[in-house]
Amino acid sequence: SDVTQSGYLTKLSLFEQFAADLHLPLDSGENIDMAMVDYLDQIFLDGADMDDATRLYAAWCWRNPSFGRNGHIRLSRVSRALQGWKKLSPTNTRAQMPWIFAAWMASQMVLDCDLVGALALITMFLSYLRLGESMRLKQSDLVRPTPQCSFWAINLHPSSRGESSKLLLSDES
Repeated sequence: SDVTQSGYLTKLSLFEQFAADLHLPLDSGENIDMAMVDYLDQIFLDGADMDDATRLYAAWCWRNPSFGRNGHIRLSRVSRALQGWKKLSPTNTRAQMPWIFAAWMASQMVLDCDLVGALALITMFLSYLRLGESMRLKQSDLVRPTPQCSFWAINLHPSSRGESSKLLLSDES
């Protein structure tokens, strides 16, 4: 949309101005990777939200598709910086539908003899999964309880299968 494109252009302009002010070259994937990490460090220290960092990365990949998910150039330092930022400052969550509504939808699915769909809906709701994430789940992605951890977990985007999220993150739980 025009609003998204405008936001992307603003993020890119701020990053490129930062690089220009510090005389950081943006002439190769490695230089872009290092400059963007420097910029991410700066905005992190300035108190920016992780959303600002992820939008910059998305904006860069939007304007330069060779850096995107299907591209051939990776910004590995940026990906690691985003993972670290996520661990230090969890993102704001999107609004969730009320449990009573999810339970009602699942009960309607059971009444329609769609047990698998009902189970998928409840799993998605309780695990806060997106539809695409739930569709890629395999039995091996379930992590059994251990003596140190008494509950089940789900391993999203396992690196063992070469999967990654939109932000190229792997092994999220």
